[in-house]
Amino acid sequence: MTKIFVVITFSVFVSCLIGCEETYEKTEKDDDPIVSPDEDYGDDENLDDDEDNDGNAGVGDDDDADTDDDTDKDDDDGISEDDSCQAQDAEKIKSVVIGTYNTHLFFDTNCDSANCSSSDFEKVLTDSEYKNKVSDLADSVKEIGADIILLQEIEKDSCLKDLFEKSGSYEEYYLGEQGYSASIDTGVMTKGKITYKNNHTGQIDCADCESGKTSFSRAFLETHIELGCRKIIVFSAHFKSKADDDSARRLAEAAAAAKILKKRAAEYPDALIVMGGDLNDEPGSDTLGYFENDPAFLRVADELSSKDQATYSYRGSAIALDHIFWVKTGGGTYKSGSAEVVKDAPSWYSLGSSDHAALKAAFEF
Repeated sequence: MTKIFVVITFSVFVSCLIGCEETYEKTEKDDDPIVSPDEDYGDDENLDDDEDNDGNAGVGDDDDADTDDDTDKDDDDGISEDDSCQAQDAEKIKSVVIGTYNTHLFFDTNCDSANCSSSDFEKVLTDSEYKNKVSDLADSVKEIGADIILLQEIEKDSCLKDLFEKSGSYEEYYLGEQGYSASIDTGVMTKGKITYKNNHTGQIDCADCESGKTSFSRAFLETHIELGCRKIIVFSAHFKSKADDDSARRLAEAAAAAKILKKRAAEYPDALIVMGGDLNDEPGSDTLGYFENDPAFLRVADELSSKDQATYSYRGSAIALDHIFWVKTGGGTYKSGSAEVVKDAPSWYSLGSSDHAALKAAFEF
């Protein structure tokens, strides 16, 4: 009788142990980690091979970049706070500085387009020229002094990585790569942790375009960041250039961007949401009108004089092409008086090796 009892007891113990292991394994598999910046999010399809050098992506069968589906959201609602931020007494940052800077044709030492003569778009730098470019941009980034810096006109991930490492003060970076040779892309470097990204390279509506559709000239880069126990969503933008102008496409970009920003504001009312970049148009233009005429947005440099907010010199005239817009949510607010153009000299509208000055602003929580 005793032997039978022992055998039964041992069998029950083994069955329990196996069941517990299976439950633990299932729990591990069901736990979704924070989304990796390297994952694909649905509207980041490869572009056609016949784009022009200004990012004129061939329009394929991508889903609309401004659709209302949830393919660009992760399972953690885009942003997740780590355990240290869950405590009620967790120290949260009181403010954050966000800047935007067009690095100006940040190419490397390789000719990827096979067209790199002096008259071609892609420029091939020597090793020394490339090192000087990286060093100069790093100095400029340090001068800007932003906690999060939005960047434009970067050719490759390796270029941004070199700038990231040379700058030395950021924790993570990401490039919104378009996926064709000699592209000049949008990027971001941040002192916080990137929890989600979306390149937004799919089709967007364009009423005045022949096909009724177009795409962003460069990736409309969306990055979700956790910094100092705060939720921050930033967008790095670079709209269609006025060289070989296509104003209909630039207007379509602005309309699509405004729609995406409003959608994010509705989804994340407690997040600070900011868009910055080279929008290739001036205050009062139809392009900027999508944001300036909408009470949901605030152009932070609007409080500056036209001269003080200028970031570019065009035929001797100082104009503002680089902008930062705050999307009005409950997650933070623009610090009045903090908008500042960072440039080499009061009468210049450039910074370092770039033909653009930078713009930065502070936001409070």
